[in-house]
Amino acid sequence: MGRGRQRIENPPWRQKPGSGGDGSFSVLALEEGPVFYPTEEEFRDPLRFIAQIREQSESYGICRIVPPASWKPPFAIESESFIFPTKHQSIHQLQERTAACDGVTFRLEYSRYLEGEGRQLEAWPMLEGEALDLCKLYNAVKRHGGYNKVRDEKKWAEVFRMVKNDHPFAPVATDSVQACLSEVYESHLHGYEVHQANVSAGKLLQMSKSRGMDKTKPVGRKRQGEEEQQEEMQGGKRRKSGEGVEVVAVESAGVTAAGTEEQRADQICEQCHSGAHEKSMLLCDLCNRGWHLYCLSPPLSAIPHGNWYCLECLASENDSFGFAQGREYSYESFQRFADRFRRKWFASRSSPPSNSDVEADFWRIVERGTEPVEVLYGSDIDTGLYGSGFPRASDRVPHGFEAEAWEGYVKDPWNLNNFPKLEDSMLRMVQDDIPGVIVPWLYMGMMFSSFCWHYEDHCFYSINYLHRGAPKTWYSVPGSAASEFEQVMQKSFPDLFEAQPDLLFQLVTMLNPIVLRDSNVPVCTTTQVRLGG
Repeated sequence: MGRGRQRIENPPWRQKPGSGGDGSFSVLALEEGPVFYPTEEEFRDPLRFIAQIREQSESYGICRIVPPASWKPPFAIESESFIFPTKHQSIHQLQERTAACDGVTFRLEYSRYLEGEGRQLEAWPMLEGEALDLCKLYNAVKRHGGYNKVRDEKKWAEVFRMVKNDHPFAPVATDSVQACLSEVYESHLHGYEVHQANVSAGKLLQMSKSRGMDKTKPVGRKRQGEEEQQEEMQGGKRRKSGEGVEVVAVESAGVTAAGTEEQRADQICEQCHSGAHEKSMLLCDLCNRGWHLYCLSPPLSAIPHGNWYCLECLASENDSFGFAQGREYSYESFQRFADRFRRKWFASRSSPPSNSDVEADFWRIVERGTEPVEVLYGSDIDTGLYGSGFPRASDRVPHGFEAEAWEGYVKDPWNLNNFPKLEDSMLRMVQDDIPGVIVPWLYMGMMFSSFCWHYEDHCFYSINYLHRGAPKTWYSVPGSAASEFEQVMQKSFPDLFEAQPDLLFQLVTMLNPIVLRDSNVPVCTTTQVRLGG
């Protein structure tokens, strides 16, 4: 995600705003990212072409490159023998903020709040002859920026649609219903919203104090009293329960801190394989493996508040975070499963669903979580182990494909297996085959499977090619707005960031881009389609 530049007004490549790459209308009506159509000559040198379009693209954070019609790389995976692992992705949980999103937990928390205020709720208020779900109302108002923003911007009609689980294009609520919602929220929930905001602010203040955020304190300062005794009892391990411990500065080459030679190496960093600087070691609360704070990507300046989990455990079956381990599938069996799911989902519709229909249903599930929706996702498949969609020298030439043409695509510079080793690429200096950086990942998705909001690894550019399947919708924020983006995400998911400070590197959380746009964060979209489709 690079630093964006000023956008060029009315660029020649610009599509009609709101139009998807498959010709359908984008339900969110976001601004379209640029689309480029290089000539045969321009397409021969990928890095040179990317340098040419950089100025126009960086201010959007994304672009789409449509290859010349003559460029048709074969799909190198043998569908009969290709077997890959999958994960279960819980779409309805991709935007879970706090426990208050769960109706039962909300009742408990809300009842405790009322007790603290010396009140109790005799009966839930009514709306149009039915008991009003205060949990849905509370989260719908929070989704639209809180009570003050909903009141000032008159968004009660949008809140009503979320409470009633209606389609985004459903008729708006009547004036009387909107007035009723406003009155109910002000009477029952506004005080609770303020209370929850104060609780979150208090947690953040306490967390900043416990992390030693006061810059006047010396780095490497030791704890005293009971905390120092507790550290000694733990054998010097840096555990998450040790809140208030300040980070020990990393020694420069040739400089040794007092007592370093006597340190016990009973906890080894999984990244640098060193047991030094144990006080800077962070342990996963699930697998108990350790990493130095400065060895993480991105590095952390202090011990996170609450539980912290390593990347491997985030995707494990033991603690799903929306991604529980599934079984292995062949390419054909996975395709049958995905096609069957899509047919059943849209069985009641008379016409084939468009990309905008899928997009609308996706955000309805994510934002309202009215029912569990779980899909399979073959994510982060290591092409070094399972095979690549692009042809490689070690692959067998398929029947019916000319050997000479196959060899051309094996060596093609746009073949993502070759991209990191191009002559002008700085990645040529990397000697290790790092999955996702030097060795491409392969993704096998179905309808609703999602590559969530994230920063790219090391904030590099990312390049993706769609070999087969339905159109894929992308959303992006330019690097110049990274700070504003993170602020909105932290405001939307305070508890998640509190438990996982590097949440935006974890690919587990979705937020409707409309929320970003309404918060003045520049956001755009593009729809990727396969060649010939």
